[in-house]
Amino acid sequence: MRQKFLLFIALVFIAAAGIFTAFGDKIYSYFERDITFKDMLLECDLHTNFCEVVFEDEKNIRLDISRPIRAGEEMTFNVKTEGFEDDELLVQIYGLNMNMGVFEYVLKKTDNKNYKGKALVPTCMMGKMIWKINIISVRENVGASFVLEL
Repeated sequence: MRQKFLLFIALVFIAAAGIFTAFGDKIYSYFERDITFKDMLLECDLHTNFCEVVFEDEKNIRLDISRPIRAGEEMTFNVKTEGFEDDELLVQIYGLNMNMGVFEYVLKKTDNKNYKGKALVPTCMMGKMIWKINIISVRENVGASFVLEL
């Protein structure tokens, strides 16, 4: 009797693992908050200057990455904000022209308007990659989207 019960429990766990594997992203998305993103200006190039996203309510997020910017090398992300009170900002980096995963980092507040942190973008052996960099204010539920070509 005990062996049947243990077998039943094992089958329940296997079934649950299978369901979570198949539908895990959808299950997880129910617990995520909807974040409103705004894109950077198209003519902005992070290789030469900072880029900025301005929101309708006069808030903004400005991203400046230490140069030279190279894939496979650690970079320093410097973010300056107006109108945000977060203790930290979340960074999500993912490829637009190839799925290479989502890389998440945290930027720590250094003073009233500035945040800083390290990030690394992997090297793509297939050639040029276009990366999306999202800087997210969890407190405000908004994010600034930047594009970086490497």
